[in-house]
Amino acid sequence: YYITNNLRKGRMTPASASGTRKHLVSQSSVLSQPDLLSPEDLFSQYTINEIQRNFKKIQRDIESKKSELRTMVGERYRELINTADTIAEMENTVKDIRTTLDSIQTSCKLERISSIEKEEEHSKKEEFWSIASQMKLLVDTPEKIWHAMENKQFLIAGQLYLLSRHIVTNLHIGNGAASQHLTQFPVLAQQWGAISHFKPSILQGCRDTLGGVSVSDEQFTESICTVILLEGVDLETLIVEVMERRLAGVAARLTAGGSVRNQIADCVESIICTLDLVHNNLVTSNRVTDKLKHLCHNVTTMEVVSNAFKQETGLQSITRHLPTLVHSYHPTINSSLELPNMTQLCEGWWHKVVAAVNDNLHTTLHYVQSVSSVAGLVKPYCQKSSSEWETVCLGVLNKKIHIWNDLLQAPMNEHVKKIISSYIEDAMMATTTDISEIIKTHSEANVSIFVWNINCKKETKLQQKAEGFVDSVRSLCSNLNDRLTIIYNDIITYTGNPEKFRYKEDNVRAEEIFAHVYGMTKQSLVQVSQHILTTVPDEADISENSRSDQLAILIHVCRCLVQHTSQLQQLLNPRDRSKYSASSSEMYQCIVSAKCVLLQRYGGWVSDVVTEKLSTFLKSEAATFAMVWEETQIKEETEDGGSVESKISLPVYTSSYVNTILFALSSELYRIGCHGFTEGEVPLMLGSLDDKIVQVYDAWLETAEITQNMALQYWLDFKYLTAMCNVASSVNSERNKKITTVVRRIETNIDPFDWDVFQPHLTGNLHGLIRRTYNLYGAVSIYSTTIQAIATSAARAAFQQNTHNVLLRNEMVSRFSLLPVRSDPDSDHLSEDESPDLEHLSSLCRTINQYSSPVFGF
Repeated sequence: YYITNNLRKGRMTPASASGTRKHLVSQSSVLSQPDLLSPEDLFSQYTINEIQRNFKKIQRDIESKKSELRTMVGERYRELINTADTIAEMENTVKDIRTTLDSIQTSCKLERISSIEKEEEHSKKEEFWSIASQMKLLVDTPEKIWHAMENKQFLIAGQLYLLSRHIVTNLHIGNGAASQHLTQFPVLAQQWGAISHFKPSILQGCRDTLGGVSVSDEQFTESICTVILLEGVDLETLIVEVMERRLAGVAARLTAGGSVRNQIADCVESIICTLDLVHNNLVTSNRVTDKLKHLCHNVTTMEVVSNAFKQETGLQSITRHLPTLVHSYHPTINSSLELPNMTQLCEGWWHKVVAAVNDNLHTTLHYVQSVSSVAGLVKPYCQKSSSEWETVCLGVLNKKIHIWNDLLQAPMNEHVKKIISSYIEDAMMATTTDISEIIKTHSEANVSIFVWNINCKKETKLQQKAEGFVDSVRSLCSNLNDRLTIIYNDIITYTGNPEKFRYKEDNVRAEEIFAHVYGMTKQSLVQVSQHILTTVPDEADISENSRSDQLAILIHVCRCLVQHTSQLQQLLNPRDRSKYSASSSEMYQCIVSAKCVLLQRYGGWVSDVVTEKLSTFLKSEAATFAMVWEETQIKEETEDGGSVESKISLPVYTSSYVNTILFALSSELYRIGCHGFTEGEVPLMLGSLDDKIVQVYDAWLETAEITQNMALQYWLDFKYLTAMCNVASSVNSERNKKITTVVRRIETNIDPFDWDVFQPHLTGNLHGLIRRTYNLYGAVSIYSTTIQAIATSAARAAFQQNTHNVLLRNEMVSRFSLLPVRSDPDSDHLSEDESPDLEHLSSLCRTINQYSSPVFGF
């Protein structure tokens, strides 16, 4: 009937009628299928899984049909309107027929009844068109809301949602006639269901905008106004929520993944955007700004229909039938628009931002493993702040804020410190490994062979030989310098070159980093010194060749670390390298202390060996087999005043055991390269040697029985030996007393009257022997204060006696005092025949080492 009636009135074409007919037939066929069974039959014929699948399929069909129904209703709305018109016309036609039939019987009352019916008909039509117009708005509203949300016009979307809610509420609470007309529009309930779900989406879009980056002032204020309209919250509560959301966004951007540079840039941009939005929209003497106030006023006074549908082409035809309650609708704001104390709120927010950046930036920077990479990240933020940014900070926080100094510098510095710590730890760990490798081989412990070796590498410098540093030790320090150079060059990419600082701020910026470098370097050097000390334990048997060689190498390692690690000084004081001295810097104290311990340990072993051999020689009475005496003619006064000439025989050379011990001691010192030691290192190593020699002689004299001639020889041996070994850096009165005691005990074996005659001549023999032989034991005698005093007095006397000698002599009297400062200018270069035989020198060096072996076992 529906299709036939529409075809008859020309409202439907044959093609559309055919499509409609097929659709209705398909719908009826679907509904007529006998697929529904009773529960008993259903469970008896199918399994549980099949029943569940059929159930899910039926549910999907139901949802699909609902969707098709909503689509069909939306597409065929005009046809429904036309159908409604047809129904209304049919109703009017029936009424007219009844009226015509009744007019036959009631012709007298026809005119009056006709006018009443016309008035009722007009009223019903007006009510009908009013409902139809509202339904038209409800149908068009979802598309309008979608369009507004896509363009981020959340305020318009919120107004449309409130208008739809107002229309639905107005229709449901209308009078009885309106309720009768609503039965003709079953789409009302479904249409409100399609609109009601927009509220969470609109609110979520507003909150995303309020917490996003690159938000304009207009979007910010409209989003605030929309949330107030839809939720009715106070402005103060909403602002606190917005600040917390933007705080969470700052932390989330630092852990969002991707490029570290982009994460930091997004975080900084979010912070700057937040303060700009607060300054431009929320900070005006603790009141709502004119912009937000004006917007709220416009929203609560402007008609929603005119504002939201102003671009609609048929707006006049729609609004003509709208009731005044709908046409003049505008939302209201019942919540408070009072702002909190924005300065106090923003200060607390800024402190939370700083804490969040400190907590999350460490995780973000975990993958940045070099200082230069960190420098590349922070470079854009180290520039001077603009005047606009300073104005924003003063307006919001009442103070100037610099992104680098107040936000990023602290976490960045902490990460740089971690990288530097790992750098220095790795460098020092590699150094300890190199030390361990050198100790394992200890093939270059004999420095004397290295010094006189003619097959040394060409790049080996004379200074290296003069300092007594073998290739492996010097290479160790060179490798450490190279590692530290790389570290320093990486650091200055972050701090800048300290030598080019022009402003105090530059120095302050780098001071924290280099202070950490100083502390970390000092800590690492302490670990290296502990490793050096534990490499050869104190309780180890140093009498083994390998142990003594290891000690000697470790001593040179300590010396080289102090003298040839210039890059350490640069790390300590990069601004002024001359401020730190390699020998006095506090940083080197741990290495110097380790060197002193090793020197004392090695010196103790050398002293023990010397005293042990000395005790052996004394017990074997070696002095009786190696005495060289000379006769001396003297004059003695007789009782009657005359003089008598006589001859006395006194020793002029020490016993062979003394020469053997001193030669072996000197060779051992040269073997470990003592010629490169500083002035106080040998005295520190052999400071207790003379005390032990005195103890050996004192103990030996307790049981020894010696003659007068033997006493004279032992007196010369003892005085010569103690004079040579007196390497103490300061005068020790207690030591002098012990020496005097031993000398007095030896003198008790000599006749007193003879001793009065022998003493001056024997003392002269002692001084003459010292002057003739002290250069033979230079490694020992150069540090002896007694030898230096005797040699100096002899050199001065010789110089005064030979005033005719015009050559300028060397002032270093401890070695080769008679050599001139320079040779004849014409003989600066030796001829090939006069050139030194290096092979002979190397052979001589090996011979010297062989002669020292009976004492020290090498």
